[in-house]
Amino acid sequence: MEATLQAELTAFLGGYITEHKKQLMEQVLAQRTRFITVALEDIYQPQNASAVVRTADCFGIQDIHIIEGRNQYNINPQVVRGSEKWVNLIKYQGQENNTATCFTALRQKGYTLVGTSPHRQGVDLPDLQPDRPLALVFGTEETGLSEYAMEQVDMYLRIPMYGFTESFNLSVSAAICLYQLTTRLRQSGTNYLLSEEEKAALRLQWYRRVVRRAAVLEEEFLKNKQAK
Repeated sequence: MEATLQAELTAFLGGYITEHKKQLMEQVLAQRTRFITVALEDIYQPQNASAVVRTADCFGIQDIHIIEGRNQYNINPQVVRGSEKWVNLIKYQGQENNTATCFTALRQKGYTLVGTSPHRQGVDLPDLQPDRPLALVFGTEETGLSEYAMEQVDMYLRIPMYGFTESFNLSVSAAICLYQLTTRLRQSGTNYLLSEEEKAALRLQWYRRVVRRAAVLEEEFLKNKQAK
């Protein structure tokens, strides 16, 4: 969408949103990032998948990449608590190898693919520095990442553990990793925030999602603009 029209439409829809809500959106926009992203491969438990969405939103992660295989990605509304409205769920489905399609897309965007696994030697979480765009790849609850994913990631990440249990729950692993990495990122001085163009596009996306009958109002706005 042309920038001027985008700005006009955003201002128009903004008239249907309270100032308090708009100010809150601006505060969140100012901290949003795509420097770190998450990819979920073939997750089958809705509560875990939903918990990761909620966690990503809480830590300012904008994009979550959903790789579907045997399992369809489903959201549990009681867990996400509306957080899916604020993040982008990018799904990979219907291809012969959805993981390969996702990995190709992530690499084209400049991400280093980080496979999370307690079974491979790799970088311990305290030692991983977010000095380049990172895509954290999480696998299914019981078996972890697929063999293809394990072979294709650029590096492995381990969360140090000191008990008898060999791994954390998926949603807990995601929360630990995102907390530590986003904390380091915000302290690093790296330019990790969204560009003004990205913020403008996301602002309009959010306005469309919160305004009731946004599609009808937008259609009327465009018709009136063309009639002038």
